[in-house]
Amino acid sequence: MKNFYDVIIVGGGASGLACAISFKSKNKNAKVCIIERNNKIGKKLLTTGSGRCNLTNANIKKENYLGSFDPDYIINTVNTQNLIEFFNSLGLLCKEERFGLYYPYSKQSSSVLEVLRLAVTKNNIEIITECDVTLIKKKDKLFSVKTTGGFLECKNIVLCCGGKASPSCGGYGGGLDLCRNLGHKISPVSPALCPVEVTKNIKNLKGVRSAGKVTLLDDGKEIKSETGEIQFTDKTLSGICVFNLSSHINACKKPVIKISLMNDYSQKEIYNMLFDRKEIFKDENVQALLSGIFNFKLSNAILKECKISPLSRKCSSLTDEEIKKLAFTIKNWCFECRKVSDFSKAQVMAGGVYGKEINNKTMESKIVKGLYICGELIDINGDCGGYNLHFAFASGIIAGESI
Repeated sequence: MKNFYDVIIVGGGASGLACAISFKSKNKNAKVCIIERNNKIGKKLLTTGSGRCNLTNANIKKENYLGSFDPDYIINTVNTQNLIEFFNSLGLLCKEERFGLYYPYSKQSSSVLEVLRLAVTKNNIEIITECDVTLIKKKDKLFSVKTTGGFLECKNIVLCCGGKASPSCGGYGGGLDLCRNLGHKISPVSPALCPVEVTKNIKNLKGVRSAGKVTLLDDGKEIKSETGEIQFTDKTLSGICVFNLSSHINACKKPVIKISLMNDYSQKEIYNMLFDRKEIFKDENVQALLSGIFNFKLSNAILKECKISPLSRKCSSLTDEEIKKLAFTIKNWCFECRKVSDFSKAQVMAGGVYGKEINNKTMESKIVKGLYICGELIDINGDCGGYNLHFAFASGIIAGESI
């Protein structure tokens, strides 16, 4: 005889754990099982927010999300305060930091996972680890679930098995095949919130960080702008501000990232400053012109971009056109995008189960009754800053309340 459950939850991550706890809190006698492919639940959760777990954001709104799923009801029904109260009820103390980012007071993602584990244990929720779900079929009113450990049956099933991002934490995208086999359409998937590889040779900038504004252009048209710390690697532009552009790049025909390294100055102000510095450093080589403003490597790269050579030239030799070009480049340094990084460097997956086929008030499939789909598996992805984790928790909570 097959093991029977009222609810089987596939995936022991943020949305799966929240769903199980949410459902069990109102259905004490129900039999619930979480099936996890990894050897432990919450493996990816431990890595979020650089190990600090950025739970949510005080400024969550619909505009922070992309994709075919409309998150409006979910993020307003389980808003920032509701989610904080949910975690408070589990024993987690949270704290708001700069830019509205919420973290556990301990600043340790392990604290978040620990209270979720305790709630799972308290509610007698069964966990099966190192087990993969390979096929789901529905016959009459029951689901037959084929796993690498045998067959299970349930009344309701919730797919919370994530996407392809972070394969080192178990991201593999198997849930997409499960949904496809159950009749769901899958929107094309791609890495999101990740570094962007550029065509320009920037290997000499590896390791440099600089504050600034980044703007994504598509064939000259502005798509999105962000401010923050820009990080340079040997081939890519990185940093949270760049990550928030990366989700839009695959939809662009001719993507270019424009960097303004002195966003709080106008181009004219920069020109006047450089013109004055030319006189101050007239007897020094041209590298001195940008010293005290930018990192040494960054200064050299800007001079090289403006074709100012040799670097041993005196500042007094700089022409007015060269100073104008420097001012322009500091405000409008353009990098043609080659591609976004692969899933191994992505925080989330763009694309997924087509959002219009999911009830956005209950998370139940419109194709198969009793099937619920949550979190990253869905065609929705948010900005950096707690938006994706908030949706994962919120969609899981809503699904648990709706079953």
